[in-house]
Amino acid sequence: MPGDVSLLLWINQGWGDPGLDFLFHWISQRAGFSTPLLLVLLWMCWRGSRVAGIKLWLLLLFGLALGDMLGNLLKAYFALPRPCYEMFEQLRALGGGIYRQCDAPVTGMPSSHALNFFFVASFLTYALRNISLSASLYLLSLLVGISRIYLGKHYPSQVLTGALVGLLFGYLFAWLGLRAFAFGRAFLPGMGVESWPRRHEQGSALASRPGHSGAPLGIGWSPLSYLLLAGRGDAQ
Repeated sequence: MPGDVSLLLWINQGWGDPGLDFLFHWISQRAGFSTPLLLVLLWMCWRGSRVAGIKLWLLLLFGLALGDMLGNLLKAYFALPRPCYEMFEQLRALGGGIYRQCDAPVTGMPSSHALNFFFVASFLTYALRNISLSASLYLLSLLVGISRIYLGKHYPSQVLTGALVGLLFGYLFAWLGLRAFAFGRAFLPGMGVESWPRRHEQGSALASRPGHSGAPLGIGWSPLSYLLLAGRGDAQ
């Protein structure tokens, strides 16, 4: 892709900063960021929809597993190397040290990080129709995509491809998955269940009624609030 290398070096070298080193390293970690994010989403789904929310979260995990498989198949098909493998001598390491050549897997088209994060954003946007949640997830997805370029793990074209595949796959999986299961149909547009922002206004009153069944309700906080708290804990 024209300009791929120049854009990569501009972000990797031109943006070099200790604060960005910490931020982009943290949000690229599966154990330190992705797993806490999934647990936050589990709590929010349970708080909003109880049993139906947990089932929605499990469906999301299944889609993530399929997305990982799809990403690996595309990596094997395109067989395009990562910048950290073929041009590591030109890259800036975290803290400004010497960049070391990355180990296997050396193929990077598409970025699985970008694919998975944009999958989650697209899937939950379709299922929950919550503006603040969608905006937060898409912002996080964008930052994660940039982090992969900043860290020299992927070319911009590999991140862009991963994002587009994740968006399309997330929408398609949500469209099919929610129709395939009885619990999922309650989340479909036009099926008698209002969007989460509206349901949140009614959530407290409904939850207090005797015999409340746990039908989908709303989410109180923006997920960014929980992630900032998780980030503070991770930094300590």
